[in-house]
Amino acid sequence: MADTFELVALGLPAGFAPDALPDAVKRLVADCWPGMSRAQLLARARRLALQPSLRAAVDHPGAAAPGETGLFSLTLLADGVALRLIAHLRRVKRRRQSARPVKGSKPPARDPRQGDLF
Repeated sequence: MADTFELVALGLPAGFAPDALPDAVKRLVADCWPGMSRAQLLARARRLALQPSLRAAVDHPGAAAPGETGLFSLTLLADGVALRLIAHLRRVKRRRQSARPVKGSKPPARDPRQGDLF
């Protein structure tokens, strides 16, 4: 069974300006919320035709134990240009199987006055 990860934060590499992001990537970042699953993150990126690839960061081993946060490289292909974001993901403890299915994480209610996440 694959491990479950949840999003803690998204970040840009050092020296990269948020204004330089393509609109589709800005939309993806705006649609993300802390606690969303890895599968939800990748599904939203695919829905925006960003061809996502999520791998453990080269100089970081990722989250080793449940509850730990690891750094992952989220590579997106927008307008023919590869763009790398840094995804902070937390490994979630495995739960015992219960009779009721666990509900997925839902996006929080958004205030229309809320600005960009960057």
